[in-house]
Amino acid sequence: MFNLISKVFTKTEISKEQEQRKIVLNVYDMLQPGFITNFGYALGIGIYHSGIEIGEHEYCFGGHDYEHVTGVFMVQPKIGPQGLLFKQSIHMGYTDLSKKQVDKVLQDISKEYIGTSYNLLTRNCNHFSEELCKRLTGKAVPGWINRAAKLGTMFPCVIPTEWVEPPDAVQTG
Repeated sequence: MFNLISKVFTKTEISKEQEQRKIVLNVYDMLQPGFITNFGYALGIGIYHSGIEIGEHEYCFGGHDYEHVTGVFMVQPKIGPQGLLFKQSIHMGYTDLSKKQVDKVLQDISKEYIGTSYNLLTRNCNHFSEELCKRLTGKAVPGWINRAAKLGTMFPCVIPTEWVEPPDAVQTG
């Protein structure tokens, strides 16, 4: 009887530890539901935002016009930035890194992903999510997450220039 109770408590402890090491890709729809978005989904194309959930936090990347300031930010998981509709979560696996190592990865990637480096087609939130996921699990995110940006780089004439050009940087300091 004692062994059975001991196994239950041990399994619960492992599960709590694993939950802190679980890596989840949260995907948000950037367009309101309607005929065009449904048509796009049927073709395997959508416009998505994504973030990586680690424990009780979700990490995302967005652009702004302040030089030398990270574009990485934290939100409540599955809530995401304002105005976006949560679509789904994709379990990407577990990290083998310690909490301290994960914190270091987050610090390093935050230095690399400066807000003024954001580009809708070549360095967006989905590129960030892919890079962070690879660093934590060694796995890439599903290709459909950033398919619209990939198509945009192949056919740049269909994307308005003002959507792609980074904002003018504001000097800080």
